[in-house]
Amino acid sequence: MFKRIYFFFLTYIVAMVYSQTLLMLWFFKNGISFAEMLFYFAVMYLFVLLLYFIFQDRKFSSRFALLAGVATSALGVLTANFITINTYYIFIIAFFFALNIIFFWTIYNAMHFKYGEKEEHGFKSGAYFLLFPILSALLAPLAGLVVEKFGYHFLFLSSMLLYMVPVLFVFYLPIFDFKFETREAISKTEYPILIIFQGYIFMLTFNVVPIFTLLFISTPFKLGSFFGYLAIFAAFAALLNSKISDKLKKRASFFYIFTSLNALSYIPLVFSKSLINWQLFSGINNLTYGLGSPFDLTLTLDHSKVDIVETMLGREIYLNIGRIVMILFALVVFYFTSSLWSALIWSALVPMLYPVVAYYQRVYLRK
Repeated sequence: MFKRIYFFFLTYIVAMVYSQTLLMLWFFKNGISFAEMLFYFAVMYLFVLLLYFIFQDRKFSSRFALLAGVATSALGVLTANFITINTYYIFIIAFFFALNIIFFWTIYNAMHFKYGEKEEHGFKSGAYFLLFPILSALLAPLAGLVVEKFGYHFLFLSSMLLYMVPVLFVFYLPIFDFKFETREAISKTEYPILIIFQGYIFMLTFNVVPIFTLLFISTPFKLGSFFGYLAIFAAFAALLNSKISDKLKKRASFFYIFTSLNALSYIPLVFSKSLINWQLFSGINNLTYGLGSPFDLTLTLDHSKVDIVETMLGREIYLNIGRIVMILFALVVFYFTSSLWSALIWSALVPMLYPVVAYYQRVYLRK
């Protein structure tokens, strides 16, 4: 059953990576500033939190939720096709992608870990993080080539065919009911502060750093190639290390070493003012992030005291809080300094608190 679930995930990631890798460059080409892009992400994640509470006590089948999740991802991409008419369409895109987070990522994450043994958490966490960079290495340059040859409109419209594949495979997945017990999930989630840090760091690595990359690279194929090379070795290392940690039953050394390395990797990155240095330190940052990510996820799974569905719901809520905190912090610094680089520099210091707070909370250190 897990192979079927994982293959469905693969088909969705193919469509998502192909259609969304160059979205920020498309925004930039249509006159949307870096600060407006940050605001776009803030609106998206605020929608997510609001929707979690709106759906309090509502029950959905996993099949309906995943269909809605794939459809809203496709609708967000389709709406991006029309921002040449009005740039305010980015907020419609933000709403569709918020629904995608609610219905796809919350439910898929629960399904991914629901159908397996607890002893496989590390392995399945590694497998989870392996797929995206491998497909990015192949599809991000392809997306750039498609844009240069045929244009963005062709990219967005052709991706609709790819989105049809996961829609079909939804009907071959197991079905379970998912209830949005939002308040209960918030109160029962273990280590909420650390999960907020994880959301903050995710936002910094996968949304903010790509935005700043537009200062150095502004052509589709070069940008796609840049994203394609970043994290492939990190994904293999994450899968290998998490599998080893499953056998050893000792995650502490992996967790603290990789989270510390990742926190430190932002410092040289944000002081990089040339393309060569930006490429070098972005690669190192993606390497360290990829090494640490499976252990961030298993942190939640290993210490959960509720079922996997409620665990993943609580995790998603706190991750989104962390993403919002990161964006608001960057925007506040930008407001007072009028410098995006200052906002990036100050924002990059916060991840260093993550392993420190984890240590004082005795994560993986209790006997």
